[in-house]
Amino acid sequence: MKNCRILLWTLSVIIFFGFSFSLKAQNAVSIKIADESIEQQTESYPIDARPLLEKFSKANGIDLTKAPAMQQLRKSAWNFVVGSQKNWYASDMTNNQFYSVSSTCRAVGTNAYIFVEDSLWNSRVDQNAVDKVQEAFDSKIPADANKGIFQTNVETFGNPPNVDGDSKIIILILNIRDGYTGTGGYTAGYFYGYNQYAQANSNFAEIFYLDANPLNLKTPNGLAAGMNTLAHEFQHMIHFNYDRDEYTFVNEGMSLMAEYINGYQLREQGSYNKETNFPLFEWRDEDNTKVLTDYSRAARFSLYLYEQFGKDVLKRIVQETANETNGINNALSKTTPSTLRRFKDILEDWFVANIVNDKSFNNFYGYTESKVGYAGAREHLNPNVNSFSDGINKYGVQYISFTGGSNLSIKFDTKGMSEIKIKAIKFGATKFIEEINPAATYNVPDFGTTYNKITFAVYISDGNVFVPQDQPTFPFSYTASGKFENKPIEIAYDKSEPTGVLPLTAGDSVAVYFGGIAGAKLDSIRIALRQAGSVTGGVWQYTGAQRPTPLGKKLAVPIVATSTIAQKPGTPYPVPWPNWVKVDLGSYNIDASNSFVVAFLVEGTYPEKNRIMVTEKTGTEVDYSYTYLNSPSGGGSPAWYYLTTQNSGVYQYLIRAYISLNPTGVKEVVELMPSSFSLAQNYPNPFNPSTNISYRLQGTSYTTLRVYDMLGREVATLVNEEQPAGTYQIVWNGTDNFGNKVTSGVYIYRLQAGSFSQTKKLVLMK
Repeated sequence: MKNCRILLWTLSVIIFFGFSFSLKAQNAVSIKIADESIEQQTESYPIDARPLLEKFSKANGIDLTKAPAMQQLRKSAWNFVVGSQKNWYASDMTNNQFYSVSSTCRAVGTNAYIFVEDSLWNSRVDQNAVDKVQEAFDSKIPADANKGIFQTNVETFGNPPNVDGDSKIIILILNIRDGYTGTGGYTAGYFYGYNQYAQANSNFAEIFYLDANPLNLKTPNGLAAGMNTLAHEFQHMIHFNYDRDEYTFVNEGMSLMAEYINGYQLREQGSYNKETNFPLFEWRDEDNTKVLTDYSRAARFSLYLYEQFGKDVLKRIVQETANETNGINNALSKTTPSTLRRFKDILEDWFVANIVNDKSFNNFYGYTESKVGYAGAREHLNPNVNSFSDGINKYGVQYISFTGGSNLSIKFDTKGMSEIKIKAIKFGATKFIEEINPAATYNVPDFGTTYNKITFAVYISDGNVFVPQDQPTFPFSYTASGKFENKPIEIAYDKSEPTGVLPLTAGDSVAVYFGGIAGAKLDSIRIALRQAGSVTGGVWQYTGAQRPTPLGKKLAVPIVATSTIAQKPGTPYPVPWPNWVKVDLGSYNIDASNSFVVAFLVEGTYPEKNRIMVTEKTGTEVDYSYTYLNSPSGGGSPAWYYLTTQNSGVYQYLIRAYISLNPTGVKEVVELMPSSFSLAQNYPNPFNPSTNISYRLQGTSYTTLRVYDMLGREVATLVNEEQPAGTYQIVWNGTDNFGNKVTSGVYIYRLQAGSFSQTKKLVLMK
């Protein structure tokens, strides 16, 4: 994986305030230039073992779903003691062969024998790590200081199998042979049902495999990840005892709940919030990136079941031999206390809960757990929509929100698919939810008054709908109209007045990138110029990266911005600044759906040549303003940089963009401030003992900022609240949620604000 290394140089920059100051009075400021050069760094992350085991089984002709009923394989218990030696069979998933692991029993607990591969002893695993594993499995978990994983899982899900005549589980700590080469994905642990049968290379035992390379059980984070894995895999063992062919989605969902009820962190929810329109039960083994989203979805749905019906529904699902919807319905019919709700009802309520998330409004429509956030929606700032087409998956949902204008009318076309259902969810001082008839126009005369936002949930909850393999997505479209006043809608977090100009040299360039908005056209730009005269530049597609260049395909080149004043303003600067220059770009018909860059060339020296003005913003993160420097101070090579001040701030070029959203004739112009939502790279990085994390919000959003270890387990929650639009800076002092100092290493921090989600890495170095 890649990580950003920040290199620092020094550039002396003079901020010019006008002729009333002599040269001696000019303010000299030293600023830093951060080079986001990319270097290769070793990084590891856990992957799902099940696809590897399925390939292993197929290669060896093993089909556990067709195996006979489990039988007693041993007449007496193992009765291992500390020091007992045993060769256990394990699966080499690199060549699909069984192999023998020489190991020694290092601990005997109430519910487990713990063996360690001999070659790892005192190198990757020590006695302290073994004792911690035993403690977590037997007697102490984050959720209960007097209860372990074994008891918690048994009480919640049921009993594990017992084919070896011994009530104790065998935990084998080893270097799992999964093809791990020092970087990338690895298997943290697994349970293999083959060991439950009297066949060649079977262990005739209830056994877990727990990794010790690269999983580091000698560190607090590694140990927590290992115990999380044990809770997860123990559920799989219990589930295998009752139902060997359970759907992967349901089985994994129950294992994710095993993690959660033992007090480990809920699987991250940002991935699901960005992909709600996906078939609920599908599981993507072939793509480790996508399967992480499947885990996120399974965790969300299973959490909803748990919060609505308690632990009893989890036990009923695990012990139910029917699968998918039939299994869930059978489980619900047996749940205590009893309920008349069934899968279809729950799915519809779940779709609403994911966008409303307010149990005080309706217990069906929210979560007690605070970490789920809100599902993302397509946002319409203008109620006038001219036939927008989309599609919906079986057991998936699309959210469509209107947040601007008034007196909304909308008409859906479901292409004759009666199985497509639509709910309208109105947000205001109160909330109102109703199912609508897509065959009729839906009018909301109180939109814009009583209700300032309305979201439509479009979904298919009918399990009987036929899904063709060549067209799994069912099309629908909608048109909408309403009242929209011809005035700008501002999407901005900063309207700062200029603080000066930078002494750049001829041939340098200044640029600002802007995030695109679906269906938008670039209407114009405005820039703040220091004096009379012109500057020349253009508009380009954004390449997505600062280096080697942010400038992609040309969209409008050249463009000229000419001052509107003849007399240069003196100091202090007048407020508001009088020399804002508008450049009309409507004739270029520039599609602003994708990110774009506005850049200008620095021509000659100042004050002979004009300059675009800057303002200062607190926070030293990589910002949206880029500068190409031909001769960076400190020996750097010509490249694109961003400039930071000595006063813990960054320089921003005062370039603003305006887009037109309305294709129906009423011109809706939105002023874009660059990168409306963004998460910055922490500074300093690497760090010790603390680091700053900055981010910006386009509008009021329920915001979470969390730090995770490289196994994806939450370490610290830094922000968890609704926040208004603005720029924020948070300091992380390297401690977890319990105030404990975390170990050196690479961590992930993720910002979730409404439907926006962004993740970056940071390095703690002690």
